[in-house]
Amino acid sequence: MSTSLSALEPWLQPYASWLVNLYPAAEVTSVRRTWSEQSYLYRRFLAGQTDYPAAPPGRSLHEQGRAFDLKAPPEVLEQLGEIWEQMGGRWGGRFQDPIHFEA
Repeated sequence: MSTSLSALEPWLQPYASWLVNLYPAAEVTSVRRTWSEQSYLYRRFLAGQTDYPAAPPGRSLHEQGRAFDLKAPPEVLEQLGEIWEQMGGRWGGRFQDPIHFEA
């Protein structure tokens, strides 16, 4: 599982980098995932072994290099999420997944 924003689709990388640089202490925890990695996370989600939702394999934008997850304080995630949405992205905080950002 990649944690580098360089694993995003090239057109998305500058926007994601700009957003993350607004709060330099934010940690990128997940970017591009394989089908197998997504399947593992989804199974953990279904078993109640994680606090965050995971899409079924084949339905996650992480698999397409169009999503990234961040670790930061909740208030920071909310601020970054609002900015991301103003930029035209979709923030998972509206759907019980505040660490998730996608385009």
